[in-house]
Amino acid sequence: MSDGLGFSLAQLRYFVVSAEVGNISEAAEQLCASQSTVSSAVMRLERQLGVQLLLRHHARGVSLTPSGRHLLREARDLLGRARNLKARGDALAGDAAGRLDIGFLASLAPFLLPGVHQLTRQRYADLRLTVHEEPADRLAALLGEGRCELAVTYDFLAGDAQFHALAELPLHAVLADGDPLGGSGPLKLAELAARPLVTLNTPDDIRHAEKLFANAGVPLPQVIGAASVETVRGLVAAGSGFALMYQRSRATTTLDGGRVRTVGIAGDLPPAFLGVAMMPGLAMSGRGMAFLDVLGSTVRASRSGSAEPAHPALGRAGP
Repeated sequence: MSDGLGFSLAQLRYFVVSAEVGNISEAAEQLCASQSTVSSAVMRLERQLGVQLLLRHHARGVSLTPSGRHLLREARDLLGRARNLKARGDALAGDAAGRLDIGFLASLAPFLLPGVHQLTRQRYADLRLTVHEEPADRLAALLGEGRCELAVTYDFLAGDAQFHALAELPLHAVLADGDPLGGSGPLKLAELAARPLVTLNTPDDIRHAEKLFANAGVPLPQVIGAASVETVRGLVAAGSGFALMYQRSRATTTLDGGRVRTVGIAGDLPPAFLGVAMMPGLAMSGRGMAFLDVLGSTVRASRSGSAEPAHPALGRAGP
């Protein structure tokens, strides 16, 4: 794709060095290029700019024309800014300081984000996180638009993005504390399907629920949608139905004082993986690697119980 300029930074550099030393041959030595390469590059630059930049003196080198003298300062300035841009890019690639835009699946953020912020302050004090809490489809758009380097999500919601898994999460059911099924050990989806499924009401969550039940050969139950994980848990505690999640909750009390319990799911159901998504082919920056370090530690601590999580569960109360 043409940028419409017609000349390159290399041509500008050849011109600037030739003008400074006043000799094409000496310029070529400094540039580690052949004399013909430097001479041809400067002549192409002159054609592309439409002005003569250098006067060629037989056996006496080169000197600047009036137009060349005017453009030399701007050429030097442009090359300087290009070097600054390269240095800035190198810093962004390897530095763990500065701003990092992160996408967070909205249903995951309450569970992980407080711990991530706390650990970031401890390990990378100069790293500033700008977090975008969004549903899965919006996260994909943020990655595609380059507005976020990474997005914290599940593998089944990552789409075509490159996915780095951090934890494998088995599927569990969330039931009201007094539900008689809660004390009978691991349950099959068929045993739950007679009652409504309470889940987040995003298209991705509902599609995933459909896939889970289809793979198990069980009709999808009646679906009750909710906008937040806490609403899902509250509805379950009130006896409205059951929910599915990918991590056992360590808290049994809902915000309105209800109680829930977690039961394993029997059967050969595939686990989900929690991790980060990024655009294919994108090299992770130093800031991104620092964030991945923090997120991984937060996930491991929450799952092992070695640190009190910011929220009762690591996971979500919907598929």
